Amino acid sequence: MVKDLYEDNATNSWKNGETVEASYICGYCGHEVSSNRGMALQKEQGGIGYSIKPYGVYICTHCHMPTFIYKDIQVPGNRYGEPVNNVPEEVSSVYEEARSSFAAGAYTGVVLLCRKLLMHIATDLGADSGLRFIQYVGYLNEHHYAGARSDEWVDQIRQFGNQANHEIRINTKEEAKRIIKFCEMILKLNYEYPSIAYDNDSNN
Repeated sequence: MVKDLYEDNATNSWKNGETVEASYICGYCGHEVSSNRGMALQKEQGGIGYSIKPYGVYICTHCHMPTFIYKDIQVPGNRYGEPVNNVPEEVSSVYEEARSSFAAGAYTGVVLLCRKLLMHIATDLGADSGLRFIQYVGYLNEHHYAGARSDEWVDQIRQFGNQANHEIRINTKEEAKRIIKFCEMILKLNYEYPSIAYDNDSNN
C-alpha cells in the first residue's frame, strides 16, 4: 500500500506542469471537467517530491481558469444549481446569491436565502405580501406552482426554513443542495419553460 504522504510531517512543495488528474465542476464556467494540468501540491521527503493525490491548482480545460483542490476543499467552489432564464431580476439575484453562498460553503446561508427566494417567487406569482414563510410555501403548493407530486419536497422546505430561522442549527451541504434544486425546479416551471413555449407559439 502506498504510504499517505499527505498525513505525515513531510514538507509541502509545488510542481508546475502535469499533476494527478482530477475531475470537478469548475466554479467559473460551471462545466464538469477533468484536468491534469496546473500546479501539483506534493510532499517532499529526502529531497524527492511525491504527487500521489489530486491536490493542487488545476487549469479548467474549458475556460482555462485556475481552481485549488485539496481533500474536500475546492476554491472557487461549485455554484450548485443551473442558471434559469426569463426570471425577474429581483428574484434571479436572490437565486444567484444562494448559488454563490453554496460555492463559499455557507450552507445555512443557502437555506436562509432560498427561504427568502421562495417568498419572492410566491409574491411575484400573486401571493399577498406580509405572510409567514409557511403560508408562502403553502401558496406555491396549493396553486400548483411547485409542480405535481411535490408534497414531500414542500414539507422538507418548510422544515428547513423553520429550522434555520428558529433553531440554533447549522444546515448541511446535502440540505443546501436539496433546497437549491427545489428552487431551481420552481423557477424553471414558472418562468423558463413557459417562455420557451411562448417563443415556440410565436414562431409557428
